[in-house]
Amino acid sequence: MSRNKLDMLKEETDGLALAATHLQYSIARCADLIGQEHLPPEQLERLESLTSRFARVADLLTQRVFRLFDEIELTGSSTVLDRIYRAEKRGWLDASQMINIRELRNLIAHEYAAEKMIEIYAAVYGLAQTLLIIVPNVTAAAQRLVARA
Repeated sequence: MSRNKLDMLKEETDGLALAATHLQYSIARCADLIGQEHLPPEQLERLESLTSRFARVADLLTQRVFRLFDEIELTGSSTVLDRIYRAEKRGWLDASQMINIRELRNLIAHEYAAEKMIEIYAAVYGLAQTLLIIVPNVTAAAQRLVARA
């Protein structure tokens, strides 16, 4: 195992844990806003922060951390879907839930219609806790991998 890759994994999982903390904060700040229409800009900003933080945690998991695990374990390059299924085999998550999270993340990145945002905010709020449950599973696995090396 490359020490450099292990250092990168430690750094990425530390960043992931911090991003998860920020997401948890946004969830708490948005609980009373979900499903409401015609919100003032200050409250819309809180919801935008929630969606941004949700997308960031999802990206850190799938694009950075899962990929680093695969590189360290010499699995090779693959699709996001392949990485998700391997993460499920490792016992970190339920693949169908992570696929839903990834699809929602993609919708967040490409949705510009204001009338759809209320639905997106509700979906993010509904899946955010599921996403947060995955983070400690992955960070614990990374710590074990680094400790073994």
